[in-house]
Amino acid sequence: MNEAKKARVIEAAQAVFFRYGYRRVTMGDLAQAAGVSRPALYLLFCNKESIFQATLVAFTSRALAELRAGLPAQPTPRDKLRFAFEVWAVQPFRLLMDSPDAKEIIDCRLPFAKATLDQSYAAFEAELAAILAPLAARAPAQAQAPDPAQTARILTRAVHGFKESVTSQEELRTLIDGLLTLTLAALQGA
Repeated sequence: MNEAKKARVIEAAQAVFFRYGYRRVTMGDLAQAAGVSRPALYLLFCNKESIFQATLVAFTSRALAELRAGLPAQPTPRDKLRFAFEVWAVQPFRLLMDSPDAKEIIDCRLPFAKATLDQSYAAFEAELAAILAPLAARAPAQAQAPDPAQTARILTRAVHGFKESVTSQEELRTLIDGLLTLTLAALQGA
């Protein structure tokens, strides 16, 4: 029973955090959004930080599940990479653009959330490295491309930076496509 209530709180909290960011949200806001009393909320989660972390875990877990389910349908490595970034970066970017206060989630400098975010990025980078591994294995010796894990990290961090500077999903997609073109050309020794 508590797990169902927790799931309801996490779902409601996601909408609230994406609308108002982290700092402006109170436990009262979260309780109201979830349709529970504040005391009941405190029985489920000890503080706002724990709700935020649970929300991050749920959000990234859903994104990774969507990514893993959709990758087999993508015919080429470029399509797989493009799909991965669509799920991981472009779709969430739209949510963040809907609220200026939610932008603090992009750069999430909240110390208590760092480990959670690092784990989610590591899982995403592992998915990218798996896509890149066959390409790196076939890359000509003169290509001197970084190993797949390092390439995945470079791609992920570059796209993270893109999200801080673009103003639309289309602009973000354009930059990602350019980055993928450069990466694939490097792996092919072009």
